[in-house]
Amino acid sequence: MRYVLGIHLGATRATAAVSRYQGGPWGPPEVVTLSAGAPWVDAVVYVSRDSDLLVGQAALHRAPAEPERIARSPLHRTGDPVPFVLGDVSYPAESLAAALIGWVADRVAEMEGSQPERIVVTHPPGWSAFRRGLLHEALDQAQLPGVLALPSPIAAAESCLWNQDIEVGKAVAVCAIGGEHVETAVLRRGPRGFELLNHAGGEGEAGSRLDDLLLRHVLPRAGIDENDPGAMARLRSACIAAKERLSQVPEVIVTEEVYLNREEFEHLARPVLSAAVSGLERLASTVPPEQLACATLAGGTARIPLATRLAETMLSCPVAVDDDPGTALCRGAALAAQPRHEPAPPAQAETSGTLVTGSHELPAVFGQADEELEPPPPRPPVEITPLEPPKRRFSLARKGGSSTTERDEDR
Repeated sequence: MRYVLGIHLGATRATAAVSRYQGGPWGPPEVVTLSAGAPWVDAVVYVSRDSDLLVGQAALHRAPAEPERIARSPLHRTGDPVPFVLGDVSYPAESLAAALIGWVADRVAEMEGSQPERIVVTHPPGWSAFRRGLLHEALDQAQLPGVLALPSPIAAAESCLWNQDIEVGKAVAVCAIGGEHVETAVLRRGPRGFELLNHAGGEGEAGSRLDDLLLRHVLPRAGIDENDPGAMARLRSACIAAKERLSQVPEVIVTEEVYLNREEFEHLARPVLSAAVSGLERLASTVPPEQLACATLAGGTARIPLATRLAETMLSCPVAVDDDPGTALCRGAALAAQPRHEPAPPAQAETSGTLVTGSHELPAVFGQADEELEPPPPRPPVEITPLEPPKRRFSLARKGGSSTTERDEDR
């Protein structure tokens, strides 16, 4: 069956969603299970001495024995002049990001039985044309030519539009609260889609800060030696799981010795979430109230009920939060990837330099049509080994053959 694929590669996790062609309209975005029954995979890459690639939990399982071969959050380091050094080989961050995107695309293709017609990948809204160009080149080398890039706030707005009526000409304020970053933006809905008006990225504390606070809160009661790295890592994992469970239940067991209720957790989380929503409030205040249709929260940390309550209290506009804000960005990317039924007028297509998709226009290549490719920033004298990206696990299937793969990540 024909389908399009949306991928959000965050700082801590990657998510994906597909939209299938149903013979008339395209179907709703459906989140893909990427590993061990979860709708996400950790944004962690392991590269072996033979350039074989492991992702997510399979990569993390190798971390204790071979920490020097682990790369975390490669997309957000795209354009960094300092490469990842895995073993004795240097990899530009964009090559590892492309390898992770390729892993997700291949995993989905294996489940769907065919390749997607189009892939849309989100990126931070502040990326320059240079950074988008680097990722575009790396994706070409990873056998993924023609992937379209979409600023993540537009993906969040597309996901919001699926559930919320936003009139043409009205604005929407977006706050994406992820594992490491908080991004806020204001967008206007035009006749063909959303236009990014203003944004602020990388400000404030996010999910990992809550993990730190929760760890320190329960540590005195946990009865473990904080100088034991293994015990501390297990406790941190238990705290992360407890944080996520408290979005759904009023009380959880962190360890055999420690119980935690939602009230305790919200007391810790309030300053962090208040700061994130305050950033959204400042950006939303630049829009005349009569033009602001709503605000929406996205990202895994937005699952915490307190985030919605704070937004509803601090903002003067309606607040629309998806039932699963943690996958809102990949679903919005899948919606943006849907081809339009009516083709764009030839004259406009020749002059705009854009590709019409979904309900808005996406850049045909990584950047707006009116941008000129800027020169790279000066690099320090770091020698990077000119190697191809790590091998993709299901590349045989892409080339038309068959492939038998080990499901390391499910073990």
